Amino acid sequence: MIRNPITDEIREIRHRLAARFDNDVYRIGAEIRRGQLASGHRVVQRPRRRPMAPNVSNQATHPTGMGGRDSA
Repeated sequence: MIRNPITDEIREIRHRLAARFDNDVYRIGAEIRRGQLASGHRVVQRPRRRPMAPNVSNQATHPTGMGGRDSA
C-alpha cells in the first residue's frame, strides 16, 4: 500500500482531536460549534433531515426483478 503523507497528517490530527475529547463525538461537535460562533463568520445551519421510512416489502424495485431497462 502506498502511503500518502497528507492522509497520514489528517489521520494524526483526527486522532489527537479525538483523544483531546475522550473520543466523544458530541463533545467534538460542541467544540466545533463553539469555534464557529467565536469566529464571527456566518455559519449556515441546515434543518435536520428525517430518516426515510424503511421499505417493508422485500420485492425488487423493478417489476422484473432486474436492475433496469433491458438488463438481459
